[in-house]
Amino acid sequence: VYPMTATSNRAAIKISVNLTKYNVIIGTLDQLSLIMSSAEQIQALFGELERFVNQGEYEKALKICDKILHGAPDDIDALHCKLITLIRLERYSEALSLWSKSFKAENKFLFERAYCLYRSNQLPQALEVIENAKAQDKVDVATRHLEAQLNYRLENYAACLSVYRSLLDEMTEEEGSYYEVLANYNAVKASMLTSKGTLDDKHAIDENVETYELAYNSACGQIALGNLTKAQSLLESAKKICRDSMVKEEYTEADIEQELAVIVVQLAYVHQLQGKTEQAIELYQSIAKSSAVDPVVAAVVNNNLVSSRKNQDLFDAAKKLKSASAKELDSKLFSHQKRVIAMNEALLNLYMHKYNACTDATQKLLEKYPDNDHLYLILAAVSAHQNKNSKAISDLETFAKKAPESLAIHFAIIQLELIESKHNAALNTLEQYLNNVKSKPQVYYQPALIALLVWLYEQTGQSERAMQTLDEASRQWKSGTSSSISTPPSSILKQTAAFKLKARRFQDAATDYEQLVKADPMDSQAIAGLITAYSEINPALAEKYGNALPPVESSSLDLATLERVVPGVKRQYMKKDGKDGPVKKKSKKNKKRKPLLPKTFDPSVTPNPERWLPQRERSTYRAKGKSKKAMAKGSQGASVTGGGIGLTGSANIGGAHKPAASSPVPEAEQKEEPVTSTAPKPKPAAKKKKKGKGNKW
Repeated sequence: VYPMTATSNRAAIKISVNLTKYNVIIGTLDQLSLIMSSAEQIQALFGELERFVNQGEYEKALKICDKILHGAPDDIDALHCKLITLIRLERYSEALSLWSKSFKAENKFLFERAYCLYRSNQLPQALEVIENAKAQDKVDVATRHLEAQLNYRLENYAACLSVYRSLLDEMTEEEGSYYEVLANYNAVKASMLTSKGTLDDKHAIDENVETYELAYNSACGQIALGNLTKAQSLLESAKKICRDSMVKEEYTEADIEQELAVIVVQLAYVHQLQGKTEQAIELYQSIAKSSAVDPVVAAVVNNNLVSSRKNQDLFDAAKKLKSASAKELDSKLFSHQKRVIAMNEALLNLYMHKYNACTDATQKLLEKYPDNDHLYLILAAVSAHQNKNSKAISDLETFAKKAPESLAIHFAIIQLELIESKHNAALNTLEQYLNNVKSKPQVYYQPALIALLVWLYEQTGQSERAMQTLDEASRQWKSGTSSSISTPPSSILKQTAAFKLKARRFQDAATDYEQLVKADPMDSQAIAGLITAYSEINPALAEKYGNALPPVESSSLDLATLERVVPGVKRQYMKKDGKDGPVKKKSKKNKKRKPLLPKTFDPSVTPNPERWLPQRERSTYRAKGKSKKAMAKGSQGASVTGGGIGLTGSANIGGAHKPAASSPVPEAEQKEEPVTSTAPKPKPAAKKKKKGKGNKW
């Protein structure tokens, strides 16, 4: 999730009009007295008009203008006064209508028309009017201020810088508006750098702290340059200067807090970039609680709070981003701010698993910003979040063809390939990117890229190529032609020396370790490596450097005592023995646990072998009293021993003799028969319902 900087420029455009009427209308002699009387009345009305304007009572001034125009409808001065009064009352549409009706034919008062268009958010049309005024050589200082402000709002920073630079060249520091123009000039420079533009040497960022506006805008420039420590210091100064100056001018605490809000938000943004997330959130929340915050500042706060919390409190984040992207803020936010908010909305959909919504929003953003690499990463993240890494890699490879020099896209591919443990594929991707930027040594020989390339060579078993890459990079860094780095970073140099040591190139390794030791004589790791290298080629030097190693701290503990210490055993439980020999541990006997038996258990009685079977499956099971219907079931006419013809057993009509009792079988010869489970009883058939009377169905 992406944070964004607060707005910086605040240009003040002043409009002044001479409200005094000097003309006297002269007519024929017979009308002279009447005209003189009318002229005196108009002159008196102009005096009253001037008084209301000086008192700031513009509604009353507008009524006086209408009275004058009632008597003299074509009076240019009265029309001009009415136009200015409507502007003061912020009734810009009425002012534009009056201009079209009264001044369009003569093409007069172009500045006033351009200002009304500017305040009505018709910026391109307003700039056209300014260009028309410049063509007619009708440009004054106020018009140039308005031109600069229009270019700033339209993000034409180069043209804006040119106007402010020319204004500053014509001014002196003693003039009251000099520092206001300088503050705006610094604001434009900061905005240009924030939008990834470049500045000429004549427009270099300075650290002017004459006023809090200057300090604030200078801090914005330092943020764009990545100098966060300087930016923090300037913002702290701006905060102090702002409070002190406003207290001196007797502003209320509410006014002071409102003016400080933008400085505090920018300071929180710096903390967030520095990784001090908790401090940043605390400052953001202090501003969010205030009710008198500018809507643009509130939008920045809401966006940055969401970005600082990342994927936490997603529903609260959705509310904040919705307020930050309100329609009424569309004309007040800059394009880079609106882009960041829209990207965060897409990311929020991703975190909330709304993958289709995330994809649609990102595709719309790509139509506006086709060169933004982060949007391609969001699209790939949609597939990765659904465990479709292969599709994500395929999509990123397609994007990489459109942007062959995009480090972000290629690194995302490498990361996904490493997750899949495809080291060879990751190496091929990195080599492809490096081939694309081969003509840019300052990019090709970045230490981080070289370190990753060497690591991948090592993982794929290409140690010799890793060594060659390190040697080539070291030569480039030492020559100083590839980048601003005159010597390789110590981490890279250590990695190079370790590789050489491993490859038994002891002399080359010793050279690298010597360079490290010269840079930091207290680096014990470098000294140890140097000793290892010299031990193979120059043992005398190895011994010399060995004396430089810090001594090992000796201990007063007895080694024999240490050997007897058993890890994990408390000291008081150790058996003391006068002998120095090893203490034999006694073997522990495994104790058998006695079984838990019920109180009524009789050991002389043999347990029932069928005790584990359900009751109805035991051989001794006898069902309780059956119903008469159940007694009638079974095979009919079966022969039963001792029963009569009626199967009642009351008489032995058949004359059958009762068999003799069988002799008992010894217990040893008895065999247990397998117990078969009884067949499940069928459910009784459902009774048929009798047909009800009077119903044929």
